[in-house]
Amino acid sequence: MTQFQTGELTIGDYTFKAQYIPFDVRREVCGAYHLIKADSYRGNYFFSFYNEDNEEQSAKIFEYAIKDDRLTPVEEYNIDGSDALSIDRNGILYVLETFDVYCYDLNSSDPEEPGDALDYWGRCYSSKDRDLTVLYRTNSAPVLVQDGEYTELTLEGDNEIGPFYSMSSLNLSGDELLTVGELESNGDDYFAAFDLDGNELARSSQPVGSFNAVMMKRPNGYLLDTGYMWELYAPDGTFLEKSFPVGERETLCQLCGDFCIFDVFLPLEENAFLAVGHHGKATEPDEPVVFRITTDF
Repeated sequence: MTQFQTGELTIGDYTFKAQYIPFDVRREVCGAYHLIKADSYRGNYFFSFYNEDNEEQSAKIFEYAIKDDRLTPVEEYNIDGSDALSIDRNGILYVLETFDVYCYDLNSSDPEEPGDALDYWGRCYSSKDRDLTVLYRTNSAPVLVQDGEYTELTLEGDNEIGPFYSMSSLNLSGDELLTVGELESNGDDYFAAFDLDGNELARSSQPVGSFNAVMMKRPNGYLLDTGYMWELYAPDGTFLEKSFPVGERETLCQLCGDFCIFDVFLPLEENAFLAVGHHGKATEPDEPVVFRITTDF
């Protein structure tokens, strides 16, 4: 297991400090590699892994708790969440399996028994504040799932998908939908935030660094991970600052001790969040990584 020498990183007027949280990874998932899927419920954290070295082993979902500054296993579920997973505030686990989304009740006597497939499919994002889950497929309008009803959300704008000709990334953060897409065909990618009625709240004042972004609403604006770089935007979308790319000073390597690929941000307190991803070298299997990030942003 890699030992990360974490530190601090200043981006513009804001400071980020990282604490590495080691994984007690179960033996059967050592060597696991794929885009990490993760969410939280009841103060614990749920991750999807599979073993790349064993083609017959499907993915499983593992529940972890943070104890003594380590992620320690609590439970495992024979549920494949490698395509997408999210958990709503009632403990309903949404899992994308190929082209169907199934629901599992983590509070039932048999949490591994799925309900019927939903009428829509896509990556899943569940609210922790209300009974709401968002389903999203690339270049499609997001679908809101509430009380068993489905609503295809129309985003504000005059293009194919709201303001976008194409939309490649979406996250649900608090009560906002954070998106990245092209404003015109074969153009640059921009960030935009919407409320749950589809009204535009913010749009980036300049193109973002990648069409594929991990995004989070923060007290002072929006944080975007665009691949080895973090970008900061004000509440109205005005660009503030970004970390430097690989090979320059003030990079994410200074924060985390090595270059990691982040797949999801999970909220904690107002001044902290978890950055979840994976780390690896060409000669070694990737390993899941989690950092507690404390920041004044």
